[in-house]
Amino acid sequence: MSAHSKSKKRGRWIDITFIIIILTLSSLMVFLLMLPNPAKKEKEVVSANPPTKPKEQINESDSVYPGIRIITEMSNDEKTPYAIQFPQSNVPEFNDTVRAYTNQIKTSYLNQKDDLTDSNIHPSGELNISFEVFQHTTGYYSFVIHTYMNIGGENRLSETKIFRIHNQSGHMLTINDLLANNKKALVKLATKVRESILSDEQLIPHLMQDQFKEKTMPSWDNYSNFSLKKDSIEFYYDDHVITTRSTVVSIPLEDLNNIIADSFKLPEAAIQPPPTASETEDEKTEEDIRQEDTEVAPSAKVVALTFDDGPNPESTTLILETLKKYNAKATFFMLGSRVSFYPEIVKEMKEAGHELGNHTWNHIDLTKASSEKIALEINNTSDAIEQASGSKPTVFRPPYGAVNNTVRTQTSLPVVLWNVDTLDWKYRDANRLLEHVKGHVKEGSTILMHDIHMSTAEGLDAVLAYLQKEGYSFVTVSELNNLAN
Repeated sequence: MSAHSKSKKRGRWIDITFIIIILTLSSLMVFLLMLPNPAKKEKEVVSANPPTKPKEQINESDSVYPGIRIITEMSNDEKTPYAIQFPQSNVPEFNDTVRAYTNQIKTSYLNQKDDLTDSNIHPSGELNISFEVFQHTTGYYSFVIHTYMNIGGENRLSETKIFRIHNQSGHMLTINDLLANNKKALVKLATKVRESILSDEQLIPHLMQDQFKEKTMPSWDNYSNFSLKKDSIEFYYDDHVITTRSTVVSIPLEDLNNIIADSFKLPEAAIQPPPTASETEDEKTEEDIRQEDTEVAPSAKVVALTFDDGPNPESTTLILETLKKYNAKATFFMLGSRVSFYPEIVKEMKEAGHELGNHTWNHIDLTKASSEKIALEINNTSDAIEQASGSKPTVFRPPYGAVNNTVRTQTSLPVVLWNVDTLDWKYRDANRLLEHVKGHVKEGSTILMHDIHMSTAEGLDAVLAYLQKEGYSFVTVSELNNLAN
């Protein structure tokens, strides 16, 4: 065989070997690429997780009104805090309607805050939804739901929406029902409302003439936002609807007795001037003026236990039982919107010797509200506390601890903050409550807790046992201030 033939044959084998090597390497690369990548997978899993949502406290409790329950949703998240209360009944259609309304507002609030936060615009806001209940003699409830939402800056919403329900029949009352679907009756009602507005000297300077004429025309829609009380019907108008501020127009039912449906008419005996109520002097009882077991020597180690955002039927009741067990006195800073539903608990606090504090009606950031709004929030709450307990509150705590000169000038009550925050609203862990107190309490501390959280109620016994063992006595915030002076 010639050298040329051998060389040619050797070259062909080299080519074949080279091709085999290339194919082998290519197959190996494909195989490696197909293997799962742990690091990549872990990265994908992490990135797939939704952003952490703020912890939300949801509570359902019965009210003083038969068949009516209260749903409370709260979050103390720094950027998107909210406090929401709405009613639920025995009527599924009503429940779905009310829940859909509050959920829509809540979702809008959170979505708008997310958008602004991403843009680093107005990083903080708040949402407050609360409600009042009025019961008519026919069995109808009127739920007046008040919404205040602040997205940041001038992005604010103040709105009132009314839902009416007969809890037994399930019927949702309309203005058509009230006026027996009589168009002439609607015209007479519209005249009454207009006359009432035009006769109010305080409203005239704020009247928006064009809107006033349009929104008081005799159309059913214009008069759909109303509440039915025992002796009157009230129509609610939001800011800049008929005046530059929110307006409530109240019309006595006796003035409408000839136009409303028969089932709502007042008996003839009721249509007469009410007798003048005799004024009774508010006498101080011995319990009001004496200091029972709470006198503390100036040299004693003392702490002031304070509870915000209540009362709550389950958790506040348990807290009161625990305080009694340790002969401890505390200060309760209450929301007027909750006091109105649980007056018996407020009365129990008073009888046990605890101090009653004002925490506004709706738990709003008062530093972002007008002077008029601040005064209403504080004064209405004080009135509710006095009606429930027989005594006015003696101290005031602004929600979130937000206070400025404008807030201070709207109340004569001492403003009380705190120096130990248990963060019970954030962790909602009974064991963590004790750990936090141990790490931060000292003589003269004012301890912040929230009596709407069951975890706080469940963890309080261990906290009081520890403090008592350490030699602390428990006083109200006013007693603590007196000792310091």
